[in-house]
Amino acid sequence: MNSRDIRYLILAITSRCNLNCRYCYMKAGKEGGDMGDTLLERALRLISHNHPCHIQITGGEPTLLPNKIARLAELSRTLPVKPRLAIQTNATLLTKELGELFKEYEFQVGVSLDGPPKIHDRGRGQAAASLRGLKLLESMAVPFRVTTVVSHSNVLSLYKVALLLAGFTNSRGLGLDLLINKGRAANGYQPPAAAELQQGVSRLLDTLMVINRRRPRPLRLRELDLLRGNISGQPFCRAAAAQSLAVTPTGRLYPCGQTMGDPYFAMGTVERPDFNKKPPLTRIKLKSTTCQTCPLRKNCPGECPSRLHYNGENSPLICAMYMALNSGLSRTSRP
Repeated sequence: MNSRDIRYLILAITSRCNLNCRYCYMKAGKEGGDMGDTLLERALRLISHNHPCHIQITGGEPTLLPNKIARLAELSRTLPVKPRLAIQTNATLLTKELGELFKEYEFQVGVSLDGPPKIHDRGRGQAAASLRGLKLLESMAVPFRVTTVVSHSNVLSLYKVALLLAGFTNSRGLGLDLLINKGRAANGYQPPAAAELQQGVSRLLDTLMVINRRRPRPLRLRELDLLRGNISGQPFCRAAAAQSLAVTPTGRLYPCGQTMGDPYFAMGTVERPDFNKKPPLTRIKLKSTTCQTCPLRKNCPGECPSRLHYNGENSPLICAMYMALNSGLSRTSRP
């Protein structure tokens, strides 16, 4: 692995956050540090200059630093190959100026949202502010997607996320992130039971199908797209293919955002990267006792390797999710 292989760069421009999510794997909060401009410029030199790259801006909460986001966007235009820019935000601090920046540089905007206000407030808080942010994006015609962390507290209400998004013409869909046993989530915040996950995902899928009959542009479900388009055996993500890199505000390097801060995955610093060893994430794969007899064995997308590391390699939850999606597809394809 070397810098010429890096096609997915995650830049945590701050470790600070205006929220205090109960399951944040980074334990982000009001205290923390920000990435300096010099470090930001050096980090951008680590990506491949021969292939299209994806630059993901994250934190903490990156919109605490709007000027830093603008600076990064400007620097991206100086790279040999124009990258795709993306940002993950809780949407509580979005402004018209940021919306205009997102449009000018064609940002892929991801918003963290776990359900309607009552449900969202259980784990994150400030639901009203997040919804104001979504309405701002909608009013400015900025496309966005939602990422939902799936836990015991919202698993049976996933369909309500779809119902909420149905009212936003610029929403492109949602993705489901199973709870990762790291950071604050390791202190007792519970993942869903497998049976509840299947029930919740099935109802979500049914709801999306009803909604999409009435939308000119359908709401996409990331996991469903993975299942439809995958050939078993492909790397789950860029990190699994040793093609991604995450940079902390202090310049430390890790293979992906979820491994940041874990010494086991450390890959040096921006000034002294260590690309000599094969990243452990390339060796972590889903290993279930039922894989050989599973009806999805030929097109199983697999599982996030960092989540497998923290949650256990024989994870029944991702299997329950894929089986629920496959069952839903079978129901809708019947004559």
